[in-house]
Amino acid sequence: MKAHHTIAHGESLVGSDASAFAGDAPACPSCGRDDFANTVAMRAHHTIVHGEQLSDSTRSTDSTRQVVLDRDEYTCQRCEVAVSSTNEAGPDYNVHHIIPRAAGGPDHPDNLITLCTDCHTEVHRELETIVDDRPDVLDTLRSFLRNISE
Repeated sequence: MKAHHTIAHGESLVGSDASAFAGDAPACPSCGRDDFANTVAMRAHHTIVHGEQLSDSTRSTDSTRQVVLDRDEYTCQRCEVAVSSTNEAGPDYNVHHIIPRAAGGPDHPDNLITLCTDCHTEVHRELETIVDDRPDVLDTLRSFLRNISE
């Protein structure tokens, strides 16, 4: 409900005052959408549509990301293109949560995968409704990950 209120009405029900961000409406870093009333609305969109909070998007430690990159041999696990962290425009990959953080997915290497930027965007588009549409799949995956992490 809080996210709905933020998106639909342009004001947050928690913590920060949405009006403080008026006029400061950056584009979503995952899909590029840029028609938000304010930063709070963009963050709510990112959480709902892309399954992760922006404040948590970089929560995995550098060492965890490095473990995933090494394991995946700097290769997108979807399209198999080689990725690099030294591209002149910045990294051309994302370390992606298989089970979204918003759905309880941990920052554990078993729940992380290397994806090129294009595949990462596409995966989020394809999975944007999994939390609501397929709770049974998420429950199975959560159970599986709990067993691995223990």
